[in-house]
Amino acid sequence: MGMRICAFIGDMYRDYSTVIIKTLQKRALEAGHQIDIFGNCSVPSENPLHAEGLKSILAIPLLSTYDGIILCSDTLHHAGLNKELLDNLHATPDLPPVVSIRSEEPGFCNILPDNRGIMYEISQYVIKKCGSGDIGFVTGRSDLWDSAERQIGFENAMRSAGYTVEPDMIFHGNYWFDQGTEIVDFFLRDDGTLPKAIICSNDYEALGVSDELLARGYRIPQDIMITGIDNIDLATSHSPSITTSEISATALATAAIEALEKIHEGGDTDINVAIPGRIYTRESTGDVTSERDIREAYNRIELIQRKYYDKTRNFVLRSSDFEDALNYNDSIKLVLNCIRSLGLFKKCYICKYTENTREVCGYFNEGDENVVTGLGYDSGKLLPDEFDAKVTGIRIFLPIYYKNEVYGYTVMELDPEIQGFVDEQLEFILMLFGQTINRLQLYKRIFEFGDVMELYVRDAMTGLYNRRGFDNNISALFKNGTFGKYKIAVASIDMDGLKTINDEYGHAAGDEAIKEVARCITSSLSANEFVARMGGDEFEAVLVYMDSERISRFIKSLRTAISDANEKLKTDYTLSASVGICEVTEWNALMECMNKADKMMYQEKKNHKKNIKKIKSF
Repeated sequence: MGMRICAFIGDMYRDYSTVIIKTLQKRALEAGHQIDIFGNCSVPSENPLHAEGLKSILAIPLLSTYDGIILCSDTLHHAGLNKELLDNLHATPDLPPVVSIRSEEPGFCNILPDNRGIMYEISQYVIKKCGSGDIGFVTGRSDLWDSAERQIGFENAMRSAGYTVEPDMIFHGNYWFDQGTEIVDFFLRDDGTLPKAIICSNDYEALGVSDELLARGYRIPQDIMITGIDNIDLATSHSPSITTSEISATALATAAIEALEKIHEGGDTDINVAIPGRIYTRESTGDVTSERDIREAYNRIELIQRKYYDKTRNFVLRSSDFEDALNYNDSIKLVLNCIRSLGLFKKCYICKYTENTREVCGYFNEGDENVVTGLGYDSGKLLPDEFDAKVTGIRIFLPIYYKNEVYGYTVMELDPEIQGFVDEQLEFILMLFGQTINRLQLYKRIFEFGDVMELYVRDAMTGLYNRRGFDNNISALFKNGTFGKYKIAVASIDMDGLKTINDEYGHAAGDEAIKEVARCITSSLSANEFVARMGGDEFEAVLVYMDSERISRFIKSLRTAISDANEKLKTDYTLSASVGICEVTEWNALMECMNKADKMMYQEKKNHKKNIKKIKSF
């Protein structure tokens, strides 16, 4: 019978965490395990106050209900996340067996890479290639155990070769790309020379250093050699490819779950299990392998660039979509649509915290429509009973928060058929969702909720929709199935002579004229049609109809309404408007149709002016 396992993993879209989760998923499907993963995609802010939302997800599982726990505490090192988690684990009564991956934690079984041996081996290799001890070293984060082990491995290799390690040979890094400039400046000497090699504690640092050196005109490996550790994908596709050593995340995760299975079956396991590494020599140390294909490498880089271009475009579009979410239900529908569009998950549940309970406020199941609901359940449960059946595979739990405000969490069941995985898009979607909830709550505190929404989509002078309201409403026609059942046309309407009214009778008269024309247009529309003031004296109406006579009826009704208004108001000026109408054949042609309607309207306006000139000359 399969186990029920809880896992704590952070930085989910980085290569290491991704491989860990994929390995756990493969084993879960083979053995019938259910693995619930709690953590984060990344930590978007260094502000410790903003980490409260991230901490919340680590506290929701009832640990005693699981058969075992897998802990990746070094992926949760930001803002004290791992410290609070470890304190919670040690304070939990009836704690099931815990296996820690890549970080030695007292009292638990530890699956550890031989960091010291791995760095010793790659450092020895570089020393031999250089024939010198003129080598710089970049550490990892000072607060991480593996970083200290790797530094010891480097120092031991240097001493074994008869070289002394001086303080100016070691730069204290952070395990990430962003210090490339700082690292190169640190090692660059007054005479413009560099060490013969820089050994980095991981591939991200090596890539950052390599890119900075190339940008400054240095050649790798002719001028300087670079190495990393971890063998991430970018180390292979980078030009030059990076010599590295792989600490197999697959081997680590496999050993961890096998240890839990062994304990669950009543067996014993070692407290510390060491996993060896393997060197991959590549171009950054002058080792050109036969299978290296430069054209393929550039193709891979271009593919990565295209993917990131598409993602950047999606970020912009999704930001705009969430900005247009005007109420809580709209934001729930939007976040479900966005998560579903990633194509990664079979099921997704959006859960929010209420005062004393929890509530599923929206969800989707594979093949079904999105559902917005308000199903409450006990705060001691992860999901309502009807949604919490035994799962074979992976469920991922991520927080919904904005800075230090926590609103709930998402539960997403991974689709085992999909090769892709969690990336920054998911994090961005949940971040936008948290920001949207925060914004809506702020509106509710400052204003009456409905008033804010009206201000957002309505024109203050006429009460008609504004441009934003127009966009929302016409988008809804195409999304809710109205288009296809009915024909849709856009009508561009422009007042005639507003400037003359303003100049001769004042802007107050001009405003009244605009409002009266707005009333005339509104009175000419059917129940399911609408009009927006797009700015100044410009209006855009949307007609929804089944018979083509609707267009002529609308024009006739508008003319009649304006004529009646002139009779009733008896002002010193005469109201008049020009109209152009175009049928919308498809959603993608909307702007083209609006432009056509504009041209028709302007042609009618010209004709009106010609007729006025003829009357005056007569």
